[in-house]
Amino acid sequence: MDALSEIPLPVWFVIAAAFGLVFGSFVTALSYRLPRGESIAHGRSRCPSCGHTLTARDLVPVLSWVFHKGACRHCNAKVPWRYPLIELTTAVLFVAAVAARLDVVHMGLLLAMTPVIVALVIIDIENERLPNGLVAVLALLAVAWRWFGDGGLLMGLAIAVGVLVLGALIDAGYKALKGVRGLGFGDVKLMALGALALPVGPFLLFLTLTGLFGVVFGAFWQRTRQSNTFPFGPAILASYWICLAAGGFILQEVVASLSG
Repeated sequence: MDALSEIPLPVWFVIAAAFGLVFGSFVTALSYRLPRGESIAHGRSRCPSCGHTLTARDLVPVLSWVFHKGACRHCNAKVPWRYPLIELTTAVLFVAAVAARLDVVHMGLLLAMTPVIVALVIIDIENERLPNGLVAVLALLAVAWRWFGDGGLLMGLAIAVGVLVLGALIDAGYKALKGVRGLGFGDVKLMALGALALPVGPFLLFLTLTGLFGVVFGAFWQRTRQSNTFPFGPAILASYWICLAAGGFILQEVVASLSG
């Protein structure tokens, strides 16, 4: 551990960015295959246009896309921006996780959660789905986060169950009044994860940020997609990641500003 602590922080940032790009590349495949029922563990990556099997030179995160000018080198079909964008986003979040200066256990857990969170955001945006398998992985990591945090796992479970019940009642009431679903149960499960992982203070911050992000994202979605409904998962997951990484710090700053 002493040897690791002697490594300069910028070096850790470079290492985190490199791993983030690699995991981001995995997220691009996961978020594409999972909604289509394709295997993640089996099958080589292929161009969706021509079906040509991709080799290592085609799969270098970001660089392959730049070098081949955003196109498949076999059929010249355009490769969407989603691929380098997801890879870069994951890399930035990995660096931010290291910069958050969490203890080793929680930093490791946050790094493990990050690809799952990014994958869920992409899938919800593109397919308006939140696969139960990925939510279950986040739930296990949330339990570990709380266990190694304040240890308030029983309280977290109790509040999470309350969130699930309340969310189901709100959804049922909205459906009875409007005839459509108001809050998908997948979104409710994500909010319950916040209750499971976060102590009361950060959890309240999580709810506040979720509401704010939801308003902003919903307005953007409705303006660009001309739709009265929008996926709420990205707002919940963005708030969740921020509160895991810096919820305590944000609360301290808010309290300090109010008391000053």
